[in-house]
Amino acid sequence: MKIFTYRLTYLSDSMDTNSRKQEDFDLQILGNKSCFVSNNYKFGFQNIRMMAASGQGLATATGNIMKLPKSSFRYSLYKENNNVIYYEKVYSYGLKYNEKISFNWKLTGEKKKIDIYNCSEAITNYGGRTWIAWYTDEIPISEGPYKFKGLPGMIIQLYDTKNQYNFSLIEVQLNKDYSIFYDDTFNNYKEISRKEFFESSMNLKNNYVNNIENQGITFLVKDKADIQRNINRKSNNPIELK
Repeated sequence: MKIFTYRLTYLSDSMDTNSRKQEDFDLQILGNKSCFVSNNYKFGFQNIRMMAASGQGLATATGNIMKLPKSSFRYSLYKENNNVIYYEKVYSYGLKYNEKISFNWKLTGEKKKIDIYNCSEAITNYGGRTWIAWYTDEIPISEGPYKFKGLPGMIIQLYDTKNQYNFSLIEVQLNKDYSIFYDDTFNNYKEISRKEFFESSMNLKNNYVNNIENQGITFLVKDKADIQRNINRKSNNPIELK
């Protein structure tokens, strides 16, 4: 398996320029299949599963879980040819959808060197954003971060024109004897359409307090409005706007 690690720099709140954060992702490639997943999410997910299997007591397990790195991206997506299967834990709900994508890339002819790679520029539109990709044919794999692929080489850097999301390749590992990340619990995620996924995600976010209370957690009445406003503010700039 080949592993390409990307560092994402992103603006979580489109109204706050100080909300810029970073998180690293692995693009795992095995044959004609790939998985794109946050390192923090993958590490936390695997460790929680190991804790459950080890039979740790509730107090010990809770303490260890609190020490795990947190991820703002609780999804994993799998690409094969033009098909994407997307799994995400939206709050406590496991959802998945299938999407067929064929990116309409425009090759501009512009060139520059990024790190050790000679790169060429390409532009496409997806998810309500215009994206600029710099790819290299020195790595002859038609892949890239998130859902993006389809260029004559590996994407080294990818960012939207507002620079609210910027992926940069930071590490390459070849011939690793690993399996592509996957967990059997994904099989139990509810399958819906992409349109339904975004509608459900928005509904869950806008009704966060009610949904949490339906699971047995209660909030003080005076805190509910502030909690809901904080949730809305922290997640007002998703990578896909439509």
